[in-house]
Amino acid sequence: MVIPCRTFRGVTALQTRIISPFVFGALFLLSGCDFGSSSPKTPTGQVVATVGSREITRRELQAEMAGAAGTTPAAQKAAQQLALRRIVQRVILANAAKEQGLDKNPNFALLSQRANETILAQLLESKTAASVPAPSTEEIQQYQQTHPDQFADRKIFDIDQIRISQPSDPQLAKKLEPFKTLGEIANYLNQNHIVFQRGPNVMDAASQSPALLKAVQALPPHEVFILSSANGIFVNEITNTRVEPMTGEAGAKYAQNVLKSQHVQDAVLKQLNNIIAKANRSVRIAKEFEPPKTAQTPPAKPQAR
Repeated sequence: MVIPCRTFRGVTALQTRIISPFVFGALFLLSGCDFGSSSPKTPTGQVVATVGSREITRRELQAEMAGAAGTTPAAQKAAQQLALRRIVQRVILANAAKEQGLDKNPNFALLSQRANETILAQLLESKTAASVPAPSTEEIQQYQQTHPDQFADRKIFDIDQIRISQPSDPQLAKKLEPFKTLGEIANYLNQNHIVFQRGPNVMDAASQSPALLKAVQALPPHEVFILSSANGIFVNEITNTRVEPMTGEAGAKYAQNVLKSQHVQDAVLKQLNNIIAKANRSVRIAKEFEPPKTAQTPPAKPQAR
């Protein structure tokens, strides 16, 4: 049911990183790192650098870049140098940790195991995603026809928006729901010394989920609605709506990307859930850590005779 001052909350996926952001920041501070090695030989062929006896290969460099590519040869070379610097500095710090015996720390084995399992799970997801076929021409055309607000009648919404970046109060979006106008919300934020920005913005129907688009279009004129995500809170009022069709090759390409993303997500979830469900039969958990049981109808008690 739609209520005044709607709140539409987004879901943000968290990526697991092996090295903390603090360590990455520290790596960049080591600008005096020497790319040379104790070996007198200059790396050649598949070896792009050495740190003592440790060789860094072209394949390792490509993996570090994770598909990143510069728009020009100079930008590409700069990206490669930056990625190589990260690897070299990481190796140097890892060697220093080993010299201090940190690889013998009990936590090292646990963290290594978690990192390996995370990487393997990610590779499994990637393998499943790569096996998903591209959507057919017929499916693309059908998707465009069933979503006219994103294609033939694609709508562009001009909005007046209040932006609040990562508020400290997790209940702030809920507290803003009773207000009817952006002015009332701005007054509340000022009174509570909450920093925000206000200005015009644009919402493209093509980039919104069908469910969100349907909810937004059902709002009465000038009604405020809230979009909430991990990146912040966005309070919006539609000031104007115009139609800018997205058809032809551009529309087909966009529809293809949307369908491909949906298919990949569905395939990955289905595959991983099937694997987990099958393997759960062999899982045994200590009573202290058992998850709560789902509500079930209790078995009938035997009647006395």
